[in-house]
Amino acid sequence: MGRLTCLTLLLGLFVTSHALPQRPARSLDSELREVLQELMELEEDSFDGTSDKRDQDLQQDRQQDRQREDEDSVELWLEDVNMQLRVWNNRMSSAEWAFSTNITDTNREQLANSETKYSEWYPTILGQAREWRKRGGLHSDTDRQLRLLTKYAEPAETEDVRKQKDLEGRMSELYSTARVCRDGENCLQIEPGLIRLMATSTDPEKLLWAWDGWRNATGPPIKPLYLQYVKLLNQGAVQNEYKDYGDYWRDHQFDQTRDLEELCDRLWSDVKPLYVQLQAYVRRKLTNFYGADIVGTNGAIPAHLLGNMWAQNWQMISDIVLPKSTDPHNDVAKSAEVKLKQRFNVTGLFRLSEQFYESIGLFPMTDVFWEKSMIVKPEDREVTCHASASDLFAKDDFRIKMCTDVTMDYLYTIHHEMGHIEYFMAYSGQPTIYRTGANSAFHEAVGDTMALSVVTREHLHSIGLIDTATRTEDGDIADLLNMALFKVAFLPYGYLIDKWRWRVFSGDIPDEDLNKEYWKLRLQYQGIVSPNPRSERDFDPAAKYHVPSNSPYMCYFISFIVQFQFYEAMCATRGHKGPLHTCDFYQSKEAGEKLKDMLSLGASQPWPDALQQLTGSRHVSADALLEYFNPLMEWLKVQNEGENLGWDGASINWED
Repeated sequence: MGRLTCLTLLLGLFVTSHALPQRPARSLDSELREVLQELMELEEDSFDGTSDKRDQDLQQDRQQDRQREDEDSVELWLEDVNMQLRVWNNRMSSAEWAFSTNITDTNREQLANSETKYSEWYPTILGQAREWRKRGGLHSDTDRQLRLLTKYAEPAETEDVRKQKDLEGRMSELYSTARVCRDGENCLQIEPGLIRLMATSTDPEKLLWAWDGWRNATGPPIKPLYLQYVKLLNQGAVQNEYKDYGDYWRDHQFDQTRDLEELCDRLWSDVKPLYVQLQAYVRRKLTNFYGADIVGTNGAIPAHLLGNMWAQNWQMISDIVLPKSTDPHNDVAKSAEVKLKQRFNVTGLFRLSEQFYESIGLFPMTDVFWEKSMIVKPEDREVTCHASASDLFAKDDFRIKMCTDVTMDYLYTIHHEMGHIEYFMAYSGQPTIYRTGANSAFHEAVGDTMALSVVTREHLHSIGLIDTATRTEDGDIADLLNMALFKVAFLPYGYLIDKWRWRVFSGDIPDEDLNKEYWKLRLQYQGIVSPNPRSERDFDPAAKYHVPSNSPYMCYFISFIVQFQFYEAMCATRGHKGPLHTCDFYQSKEAGEKLKDMLSLGASQPWPDALQQLTGSRHVSADALLEYFNPLMEWLKVQNEGENLGWDGASINWED
């Protein structure tokens, strides 16, 4: 009770006293006046004491009332913002889909316009979200939504945003429409033409022609645009209180993971010994096949000999690398691909993937998916063939874009992209702010986790793609080696792309050293060198789609590790017994339910919470990957006895 309340009550008593019988001797009025005076003095003396506590309590009550009012107000505001965000996301994703499936100047301009208009609308939302957070005292979920809204890095000026979006569209168009031609004819684009040539040819001259031609077609025209683009990215990031665009990217993709760079370094340190053993074994096999005059003797591998345009997936040279065997079933992927081509068309591959997801209790694809997805390359227009999945933020509207061929590699990719769709559908009931993955690596890991099960002998036999699931020691090594040519070979490449970009964004790599520093990283981490001399006239990072499209890449490195954690957890739920690499959780509703529960969270919980829900651990670890490949690691150590491990004697192939 405060000071004014005490005095008011006393005055009320004073007034009431006039209705009481009068006392003789000393009047009640005079007594009350004295008491009133004493109380007033006491109030003055104790103002900083008990009454102050009461005032504070009253003030706290009023503050709590205001906070409840604020909470109600901000929740109504967030409800409105989530609805508006869904409309904007639909507009932008629709414009992005239109451009990537029909590359025209008109569609590029419409995409840039939609993104520019969004950047004009969003700063008001950003400012209000920051103001709400300053007030404090909000419910944890309310504060989380507000905090996620503040992750923003567009430039402040509309014209700068328009320039940035235009540059991004032009770079993507240059990449998607680039061709490599021999004598002005027989021109090939990256998909499927150049990818197929790199995967099937063993002619070093043809491989070099395709490798060098693709980099000549993409790098030089993209480089000047990219330099302008980086400046605008950094400008927007700094204006939004980030150190640079890399700082924003890390915060946006892996919310509240301050030690992300240290985490990635630790994970690479854990898996590097396995990679070094694999690289040494593959190098020796390539030397036996091509000769030391082609491969070299300094420990590094020329990038054009590994069956892939970017030397990130070495499975296409499995016929060179896998141990020779009289068992025709040792190379499971090639055996399965023969029957795959006989039994399925492109649509059949997608139905096969859908059936796997349904077997574990996840979602079938929607009617809109089958109606609007682009699953083969159209002949009447230019498109971006790089596989991707899209959430259009409309009812049942989820799509995949691919220029699919009937191969095991594409079957794997379909499972990967459909994993994104399953994630989209699982969290579609969340507020728009939460309609994304717990972190970007989780989104990439979902489909790959399914594919680890799909490529087992047990599963391939169950769907009729191989004749027997019988396992032998030689067969297991062949399976593991084939998988390592994909999963382990990718790790240093996945690690270094954003190591390079983060240094570009921070200014640690100056403009005049972009290509040189890129090749230093490729040698340092991959033990890969260019097959011909490179210079700063080249811009080889742009030969990878994710650079001109400004798509993050460290998420793939982490996803290639965390997917084994997901897989191990689902196998445990399935009740699998035996070596991890033999697990197939096909038709396990229990495993699927556990995954779905995590997927349905979207970004509503911190990613360590989501990881713990599925795996029991809050930490990304390479332990499951190393357990999976442990039999192969022991085998490689024996095979590489007497071999010089590593590539310390190599240097980049460079000309000034």
